[in-house]
Amino acid sequence: MENFLRKARERIQRKLEETKTGSKYFAQTRRGEAAELQNDLNGTDSYRKKAAVKRIIANMTMGRDVSYLFVDVVKLAPSTDLELKKLVYLYVLSTARLQPEKALLAVNTFLQDTTNSSPVVRALAVRTMMCIRVSSVLEYTLEPLRRAVADPDPYVRKTAAMGLGKLFHDDMNLFYQQDFKKDLVELLNDNNPIVASNAAAIVCEVNDYGSEKIESSNEWVNRLVYHLPECNEWGQQYILDLLAAQRPSDKESAETLLTRVLPRMNHQNPAVVMGAIKVVANLASRCSQELIERCTVRVNTALLTLAKRDAETQYIVCKNIHALLVIFPNLLRTNLDAFYVRYSDPPFVKLEKLRLLLKLATPSVAPEIAKELAEYASGVDMVFVVEVVRAIASLAIKVDSMAPDCANLLMQLVDRRPELLPHVVTAAKDIVRKYPELLMLDALVTDYGADEVVEEEAKVSLLWMLGEYCDFIENGKDIIQRFIDTIMEHEQRVQLAILSAAVKMFLRDPQTMEPQLNRVLETVTTHSDDADVRDRAFAYWRLLSKGITVEQMKKVVHGQMVPVNVDHTFSDAMTMADLKKSLNTAAIVFARPYQSFLPPYGLADVELDEEDTEDDDAVKLPATPSMGTQDGASAPDAARARYDIFEFLGDGTGARHPVASGSNGAQHADPFGDLFSASPSTVGASSPAFQAASGSQAPASPPTAASAMEDLFGNGMGSGSQTVPAPISAAPQSAGRDTQLNDLFS
Repeated sequence: MENFLRKARERIQRKLEETKTGSKYFAQTRRGEAAELQNDLNGTDSYRKKAAVKRIIANMTMGRDVSYLFVDVVKLAPSTDLELKKLVYLYVLSTARLQPEKALLAVNTFLQDTTNSSPVVRALAVRTMMCIRVSSVLEYTLEPLRRAVADPDPYVRKTAAMGLGKLFHDDMNLFYQQDFKKDLVELLNDNNPIVASNAAAIVCEVNDYGSEKIESSNEWVNRLVYHLPECNEWGQQYILDLLAAQRPSDKESAETLLTRVLPRMNHQNPAVVMGAIKVVANLASRCSQELIERCTVRVNTALLTLAKRDAETQYIVCKNIHALLVIFPNLLRTNLDAFYVRYSDPPFVKLEKLRLLLKLATPSVAPEIAKELAEYASGVDMVFVVEVVRAIASLAIKVDSMAPDCANLLMQLVDRRPELLPHVVTAAKDIVRKYPELLMLDALVTDYGADEVVEEEAKVSLLWMLGEYCDFIENGKDIIQRFIDTIMEHEQRVQLAILSAAVKMFLRDPQTMEPQLNRVLETVTTHSDDADVRDRAFAYWRLLSKGITVEQMKKVVHGQMVPVNVDHTFSDAMTMADLKKSLNTAAIVFARPYQSFLPPYGLADVELDEEDTEDDDAVKLPATPSMGTQDGASAPDAARARYDIFEFLGDGTGARHPVASGSNGAQHADPFGDLFSASPSTVGASSPAFQAASGSQAPASPPTAASAMEDLFGNGMGSGSQTVPAPISAAPQSAGRDTQLNDLFS
């Protein structure tokens, strides 16, 4: 027993020592270590040579300059020890760009290793040469690369395929001059699935960024489809990306290709499943309606399966579904329960599911969605609850039959949770713009008071409704008067809204409101230090001073009518072709073509410094990407609205307003009289314009705005929504990136 325990202790101690062998190289630098390393590299002890190289790489990893040992390390490259050779090549890769003039010292060793009897050494030499990326070395890589393309070993050919991608990325013109396109097509027809899949990845690069496309061929397309089940997950993804870019010449070829890709939707990897869906989306227009319906069922099932995966996968799938709904409008219409928000979902998934539910809303399923929203509103996450309040308003605007129920639901929410009052006021403004008969402001102000509306967005919405429907709100004029008295204490957007509301009140009752309007205009133009607010006040003053009648003034101020629309799609930059191409890529997450956020392709004009910071400032993503524009759908005449000509300047309603010409009538003192060659004048209450004014009438049409709501797909539901950052966990994409090639090259 003692002997057994002793041996066990020895084995454990030996294992512990083995685990510490790597960490010892990362110790603090000793005095005289440089000379010691140089002596070990030039010595005869192979163990000390290998240990010295490991120590050098450890120092290099910690950011210490070891380039002075370049010549001594390169001398060890011809070694027959494969581990030592890999260490030397790793050192050369990291140091050659800092000392390009010395990189030529290693070229001879690389050329010798490309003819080595071992396929591992041959592939290692080709890989290292292509990764050095020094212009003086590039010309020496052409012949070894061409030999590697025709190498009998598939491991070398696989490496050569990625080497062609490196060459294309480094020098596109040299790639075409040396006619490596033919070599790339030969690799597409390779019998080995790994070689063919790597070649497919490079063909995607060449076709996306090159000046000369690689023409499609039935021969290599059929071979890629044949290799598809035999490839690993990354290989299948690249083949599917290439197949999605194909455009078969006839219907039969497209249907055959689509049928052979459908089994990939049962794959365990979500990236492969989305790649197969991308092929279906790109080829569906070339197939029969019967096959499209059958494929839609398979796509529907695959998406429902992916919606049950981890949170990151759910987020990406929801983003792709937004795009797929543009291509297949009837997708997932009967499977809303798969996208109901769960309590355990992270915030970014909750928001995407909420947006997707609104996207899928129809009159038949709207009541069910409203019940879900009512449950979500009782949550503890205030950010999500605010989005739910906006979603309720969006649902009311999208489905006319649900508008009364949604308005009642908002009133119930504020009864249960008074802290939601500002957000309910904002949502009520959006609903009232389309359905003026559902004005809820009177009940909100009576029960809770206007003083409880403290947020800037809510105050802007409150003032807009007061300006439009003041006569139907108890103490509405008094509320506006309190805002006018404290106009200089509010935020800029609120001040702009107060100006607009004051002018609208003046148009309803010119005799009573003239002193207040003159006072607020004088206060703002005299004391405000905000240029936009002053300009708005001067513009109103100038408009009022040109002598147009009140009725003409109303036509100008209230402007034309536009429909309210909340069912947005992608931005104008995303054409249908871009949309199909962007499926299963990061471009779908940003809802922008990948050219708009990827750095310029290639390294021809890139200068690398010692810190190798080529990617630090190359891509700057916006915090809030532009996610949508309005559809062209028109609303009924009863759903049109009036809005103020100057509200476009920034009072928070997002409206755009035309300018109408006026005629002689009521005039105010014009502060721009001298500048515009008009004499100042003052109009009393006996002016014909004031005598023509006879009270206000209930609005015959609802107020609305051209950009009423934020894009539901991206920035949020309703005006003023905020974007919640989310981790991006995307599948490998066809968009060309050097980092992508680096990963697959090893």
